Amino acid sequence: MRVNRLLLEDFRNYEREGFDLDAGLNLIVGSNAQGKTNLLEAVSCLSGLGSPRSSDAALVREGAARALIHADVARGVREVQIDLEIVPGRGTRALINKTPVPATRVLGETVVSVFFGPDELSLVKGSPDGRRRFLDEVVVKRRPAREGLRREWERVLRQRNALLKSAPRGAGSSVLATLEVWDEALCKAGAALAAARLEVLTALTPFALRRFRAIAGGGQLELTLQSSWLPSELSSEPQTAAPTVDVKVLEGALEKALDAVRARELERGMSLVGPQRDDVGVTLTSSAKAGARLLDARSHASQGEQRTAALALKLGEYDLLCEALREEPILLLDDVYSELDPARRAWLSDAVRTAGQVIVSSAEPGAATAAGAGKVVEVTAGRLIDRG
Repeated sequence: MRVNRLLLEDFRNYEREGFDLDAGLNLIVGSNAQGKTNLLEAVSCLSGLGSPRSSDAALVREGAARALIHADVARGVREVQIDLEIVPGRGTRALINKTPVPATRVLGETVVSVFFGPDELSLVKGSPDGRRRFLDEVVVKRRPAREGLRREWERVLRQRNALLKSAPRGAGSSVLATLEVWDEALCKAGAALAAARLEVLTALTPFALRRFRAIAGGGQLELTLQSSWLPSELSSEPQTAAPTVDVKVLEGALEKALDAVRARELERGMSLVGPQRDDVGVTLTSSAKAGARLLDARSHASQGEQRTAALALKLGEYDLLCEALREEPILLLDDVYSELDPARRAWLSDAVRTAGQVIVSSAEPGAATAAGAGKVVEVTAGRLIDRG
């Protein structure tokens, strides 16, 4: 899949700018704070999952009422036109070939992208929320029909939390009966989401490990789904082989966990166990020596090792999607060269040349020559200059 042309109106710092893209490597160059990242962000929005770095309101140029993204997109033999209208407070409206779609998530059936930028270091050293969001987005990108899993879970959790918050201390039988109904819904939605996360984490791990070893020159990377309620054989163990996941067993495990914290939940007015509190554990060693001890990347790895692990996770996502979709998603790499040492820069330059459509931004002098891009676009204060 690829974007052939991109046109932005009142998007971020762009009043009205457009350019044609190469089917291979595209390099966006310019000094810092000129709008390079904004171009990659606009392409990411075409997948229907929103901006990878901010809310919709921040996407509209100051003083404008709305932002527009127009794109000519090709996926296989199919060529379509995608239009997005972003209005603060009203969300995003999408059209495919000038026909409105019921929800922006439908765009994921046409455009899939993988975004990596400096902030992606939070995948390793940040809060669990970022890692859960990363995993859930991979679930949807791999199988768009599963987008409803997360939405159903969020709906049920929100309703159950509202009930717990409003329940009086020493809740009576009517409140407890209503809570039991939401418990059942929570167990079903939570088990389905957890099963999908386990499936994706298991599929992702070998791809991420392969990329980690290639970037670091060896070592080991392990991913685990850390949970207080999942069965021990599924939680806190490296996801290296396809687990046998019985959704009914997961429902029972979550039901048991809810029973154990019932009194505390009523006291605190919130749900205390479930997928909303799970985490993805990342452990690594950059040593190629056999038997080297794996350490928690968040607390024990250097910043360089953390960045290598984060890049391996995103490139592993790219590889997994290539296998699942049987075609290459669009790879978006924002200012990655400035964060890598010379050896890793050379490795990444070689790696992206063999990918499909890739859009890389860089403020590094000489990046255009080093990357060997098919298209180079220079950005200056929200204006684009096609350098061929």
